[in-house]
Amino acid sequence: MPPRQRGIGRWLIPLIGVGALFAAPLGWWIQTWTPADRPARLAAIDVAESFKRNPQLEQVRDRGVLRVATLIEPTLYIPDSYRPQGLEYDLTGRFAERLGVDVEYVVVPTIEAAYEAVADNRVDLAAAGLAIDPARMQRFRFGPPYLTVSRKLIHATDQPSPTGLDDIDGASIALPTGSASRFWLERVIAQDNTIRLDVVEEQDKLAILEGIRHGDIDYALALSHIALLAHKLSDEVAIGPIVGPPVALAWVFSRHADESLLRVARRFFAEARSDRQLKMLVDRHYAQFERLDESLSRRFLQDLDTHARPYLPTFRRAGKRYEIDWRLLASVGYQESKWQPDAVSHQGAYGLMQIVLPTARDLGLTNPANPTANIMAGAKYIAQLRDLVPEQATEPDRTYLALAAYNVGIGHLRDALELTSRQGGDPTQWADVRERLPQLSDPAIYREMRYGYAHGNETVNYVENIRAFHDLMIWVATRKDLLADRQPPQPLPGMAMKTGSP
Repeated sequence: MPPRQRGIGRWLIPLIGVGALFAAPLGWWIQTWTPADRPARLAAIDVAESFKRNPQLEQVRDRGVLRVATLIEPTLYIPDSYRPQGLEYDLTGRFAERLGVDVEYVVVPTIEAAYEAVADNRVDLAAAGLAIDPARMQRFRFGPPYLTVSRKLIHATDQPSPTGLDDIDGASIALPTGSASRFWLERVIAQDNTIRLDVVEEQDKLAILEGIRHGDIDYALALSHIALLAHKLSDEVAIGPIVGPPVALAWVFSRHADESLLRVARRFFAEARSDRQLKMLVDRHYAQFERLDESLSRRFLQDLDTHARPYLPTFRRAGKRYEIDWRLLASVGYQESKWQPDAVSHQGAYGLMQIVLPTARDLGLTNPANPTANIMAGAKYIAQLRDLVPEQATEPDRTYLALAAYNVGIGHLRDALELTSRQGGDPTQWADVRERLPQLSDPAIYREMRYGYAHGNETVNYVENIRAFHDLMIWVATRKDLLADRQPPQPLPGMAMKTGSP
């Protein structure tokens, strides 16, 4: 088999792509994370006694802060100066809002550390993509499951693709330290003596992926959403089969505490399911990556480092002027032109933001070939379209709907909003409108609509790509900020700080 290429194109994507997915401020952890120095049994007694005197819910409300242990990972929690990101961030923020308190995010280095923070009462709960784990139920209570995923084998693309665990007998298999998959795998091996595996635990997921890339690790167990992201961002990581039963993710509470806070969490998730809030949040953080083409995501990360730099200051200015996240504007520019200022479409759209001449005239854009002017005009247009979206729509759905109008036109978007209402959907939610946009190419539908035929599928892909690019930019920027110039680690937004609800 020919040796792997080692040029810049082979290591750049894993460095800024997969690295942006999983790397975290290890130096900060080492400086700030200190284990409890009291014996665990005495600590547990103290914790239990404190909740007898004052129930956990009352303690949280008296403190005015919900303390949450979490991990820095895509889809979980990404600290960001503009707006932190992640499903756990959104969920815990809404839960804290229900309690009438702020949130303090305590970032921990490992899954095991998240559990210990709960056990030692340094936090009120752990929200870190943790799987419901029977092996830990004597010490912890799990909240209601909010997401069901699967375990998948991942491996280097030059490794043979297995059919299951029994197909990799004798190989090494890696998994994150302290994960529920470790205990599940131990039970499987104990019950089936034909499966012989060298189980390797690694501190973080980045080390696992690097081990796969360099051939140090044969296979790894990863939850399906993490496996998908890793494959999207590195052509050296392949996804193998599902192994084992489905895995339910849930928040973790101390078994030494009373159940007052847990009871509120149960009601919170029951209501979030009934009003589709939970479905919308899961969609917001996962759906765009399911649609994103692998080659496009990898090319984006390469171009971000090579083509975007001259235009980033302008995107920042435009974002500040029109109150739009500048990284979202940059993502629009990439989707439109791949950051090529001289791009011209077959429909007559010009420049980096691909503005057609009639719209350029309305915006006062006299020189579409000027990248600065083109970017500013594109941002202005998105802001105008955002004002035309129904005022009941809130962010980020308001901006997603404006992006759809940027692509398909405000008339066709209004048709899609009307169609959504007719069919019982919510026209203020992008997820509902996204389901109806493709119907605008169906003769049985578009002939009844005011503005007629539209390439609705293309518009859906357009918006979803921008959403994915936006998240990728946030993760890459987060990694670079954490490691920039080897400066001493600094507290990150949301770390050991009170924050308002998202």
